[in-house]
Amino acid sequence: MNWEYQVVTTGEGFNSMFWHELWQALRERFFAPERLADYAGKIVQLILIVGIAWFVSWIIGKVVVRLLRTRAKLLKERRARTLISLSRSVIRYGIFLVALVMCLRTLGVDYSAILAGAGVVGLAVGFGAQTLVRDFLSGFFLLFEDSISVGDSIAVGDVSGTVEKIGLRTTQVRSFDGILHTVPNGELTRFGNRNRGFMRAIVTVDLAYEQDAERGMSIASAVAEKWFQDNHDLALEPPQVQGLLNFGESGLSIRVVVKVKPMRHWAAERDLRVRLKKAFDEDGVEVPFPRQIVYLRHEKGKPARAD
Repeated sequence: MNWEYQVVTTGEGFNSMFWHELWQALRERFFAPERLADYAGKIVQLILIVGIAWFVSWIIGKVVVRLLRTRAKLLKERRARTLISLSRSVIRYGIFLVALVMCLRTLGVDYSAILAGAGVVGLAVGFGAQTLVRDFLSGFFLLFEDSISVGDSIAVGDVSGTVEKIGLRTTQVRSFDGILHTVPNGELTRFGNRNRGFMRAIVTVDLAYEQDAERGMSIASAVAEKWFQDNHDLALEPPQVQGLLNFGESGLSIRVVVKVKPMRHWAAERDLRVRLKKAFDEDGVEVPFPRQIVYLRHEKGKPARAD
């Protein structure tokens, strides 16, 4: 019994001595006065880095927004709206990435190995997600070249509508029926934009074969000229009545074209159609209807038949 008690007592003393020495080592290692002063200095440096990064991000964001809004008054407001949110995000992420590297350097972390590993991982992800990389690159060049902007009316493939949002990866287009289409930027390799420069209002009218084609074109020319006089703020050039375009199954085709401001061609076409219909009705110009002519042939000794 005395021997067992002696062993237990010795073991308890050894454990107590071990923890005491461990605490002394930790205190000298991490909680010495010079260590605490070093920690305080690093904490102050981290706070300064984060604060300066936030302040610089805020200042540059304000400057970029001011510049883009000033340019929007001179050039295109839609492009400025598109770039403001994107610029803020890119600037914010870039500045805080630099701040993160500086914080790691302050803490004594070997950030070069981390950056090298991130580069290798990024390269592997790039090979595995080439479509995603293509979408990002296409979105960057779409914004850089100002090919489309928020508010533009575009047609891409079987989708046609108004651009509501442009990101680095996708573009959202709202069609006339209200459906919101999300199109990857990598698919915007060929599209039409109705908000660039001008549009042409095109109205095609058919005249019956029995009508005088020159008379029909004269009436259409008078209607187009009157419309131009009433819509100087809409039309960019005087309208033209092009000659006979086609000999159709039921009539002759003529066409009225006029260059108008972007996104105003639909209204111009509707107005021209109404005016042409009214003028044709007043002057008795017949618009053709689908018809079928039946010839009856009679041969000797045989009853007449329809071909």
